[in-house]
Amino acid sequence: MSAAPPVPRASGVFVWVPLLVVAGALVVMVKRLAEPLTNPDTYFHLRLGEEFLGGWSPWAPGSVTVYATADWAPTQWLSQVLYAVAEDWFGLPGVVWLSGTVVIAFIVTAAVVAQRFGGAVAGALVTALAVFGCLSFLSARPQVASYLLVLLFTASWLRSGRGSRLPWWTVPATWIWAMLHGMWVSGILVGLAAALGLTLDRRGAPAPEGAAPRPALWKVWSVPLLGLAAAGLTVVGPSLYPATSRVGGISQYFAEWRAPEFTSPTTATAALMLALVVLIALRSEGRQSWLWLMMLSLAAAWMLYAHRSVPVAVSMLVPLLAASLGSLTPARPVLSWHTRALVALGVAASAGLACLVPFTSAEQPRHDSPASAAAGRLPAGTGLLTDWGLGGTDMWLFPDLDIVMHGYGDMFTDAELARNSDIVDLMPGWDRDLRELKTTHALIPGETPLAYALVTDHGWQVVAQDPSRRDDESGDGPLTFLVAPDGWLADAAGSRD
Repeated sequence: MSAAPPVPRASGVFVWVPLLVVAGALVVMVKRLAEPLTNPDTYFHLRLGEEFLGGWSPWAPGSVTVYATADWAPTQWLSQVLYAVAEDWFGLPGVVWLSGTVVIAFIVTAAVVAQRFGGAVAGALVTALAVFGCLSFLSARPQVASYLLVLLFTASWLRSGRGSRLPWWTVPATWIWAMLHGMWVSGILVGLAAALGLTLDRRGAPAPEGAAPRPALWKVWSVPLLGLAAAGLTVVGPSLYPATSRVGGISQYFAEWRAPEFTSPTTATAALMLALVVLIALRSEGRQSWLWLMMLSLAAAWMLYAHRSVPVAVSMLVPLLAASLGSLTPARPVLSWHTRALVALGVAASAGLACLVPFTSAEQPRHDSPASAAAGRLPAGTGLLTDWGLGGTDMWLFPDLDIVMHGYGDMFTDAELARNSDIVDLMPGWDRDLRELKTTHALIPGETPLAYALVTDHGWQVVAQDPSRRDDESGDGPLTFLVAPDGWLADAAGSRD
């Protein structure tokens, strides 16, 4: 009997260079994360978390403004509570560290998964692509937890296709995920796609002789279906299902839910990863499994669905691309200490971030803004016209004011979202809509069409304006505090512009 061919020994290049690539990605990310919080969405998550800690219940939440009256179900209340607890204990640096550690966990998990599927070199390359592809989305928002879980769900189902056990762990994980972020549905879709692929593979080919017995198909399908049921057993209850489906109805008002643009780095990277998987598959001699095809198809669907779902596609493509690239090189052993080293790099990155954030991330938003300071002196209960994109920060800064609009669309009815859109876009009747809200104060960027129309056409006065564009959050000019003229509300029959 001839001896088995020796397994190539892992040289220093194949051991240390991949670790250096991942370490470099973590260093870049820690530097990027260790900054003051500027994302308005982070602040509305903080505000809602404070409300939940202050008495709101997840099954019957309230509203932060009289201008948002939808009967809504929170899809990420647990993340918001964790953010608020971190801010309560450690201030804004605590929020930066907590959200940054989730980002670090995503990077390390991508590196470990990619290494397991394709080896150290392929794993490092795929990790670098995944980080670059998701870079603009790796921020202080709960969505990063969804990218991490999509990656783990995909890897676990692919391993099941290779003979591993069914990923029953995804059932309780879905229950937790449904409280962390609204993208928990993507994990169910991964499971359903995998179950369909495994079913088709089962019909297409019998189990190899001597192989471990395959699980019954009813067990395969039970995993995602039980996960779907588990999501309805959170404290929010079955109302979580229609809350998740509402995203499609309001996506027209939010840019990140619009169709992706292939000129963006995120979409271009996802397309490159997808193309590499397909090209390598076309060049290979073996037949791809239905499981592989279903996973690839779902990743492609996420890439085409919306700008915000492109990172979901990138997460799914990590094990697929790693396995494809790994098939092009000789098999090399996955060193056990290599995985431990990747985890150690992640722990070190999180510790480094914890050391940095007290000195880099404690700055309050708009701490030196005259316009924001003027708005903060308004009496409690005053209505404040805000910029749609920046309203999340206003929610947190001015908890006693009624903010007209902000980016947490779930809290608004469809009619209220349409009203806000009409005001921003100066649609016919926008001024009457604003009068009906009895709003006489505004805090908006000074170079928007809305600001121009209020000042030039309707006589609103500029009371305070930030002195420079250094801290301009929107790109539409310095933040400006405006007050309506006398008689603004009395002119109820104002012209429809």
